[in-house]
Amino acid sequence: MKATVRAGTHIEGLHWVAEYFQEGHEIRVLREGQEVCVYDAPPTLFGDEKDAGSKSCADHRAGEAALLASLKRFVAEHDSEE
Repeated sequence: MKATVRAGTHIEGLHWVAEYFQEGHEIRVLREGQEVCVYDAPPTLFGDEKDAGSKSCADHRAGEAALLASLKRFVAEHDSEE
C-alpha cells in the first residue's frame, strides 16, 4: 500500500510525517521515523477533489497543505495529552 499524499515538518525539534492512504482513507503519523498512530482521515480532508480526475500541481500542493494542517493539529493534541 503506497501513500497517496505525504507531508512532514519539524515541530519542537522533532521530525513528524503524515502519510495519507486513499485505499483505507487513513492517515499514518510518524515521529522521528517511528509510527505513532494510524487513524481514519476526516471525511472532509480533501473534499470533492479526490473524484475530480487527474491532479494538477496545485491540487497536489493543496492536498499536502491539508495533510500538513491535519498533522499539526494531531501533534498539538498529542502533545497536550502527554
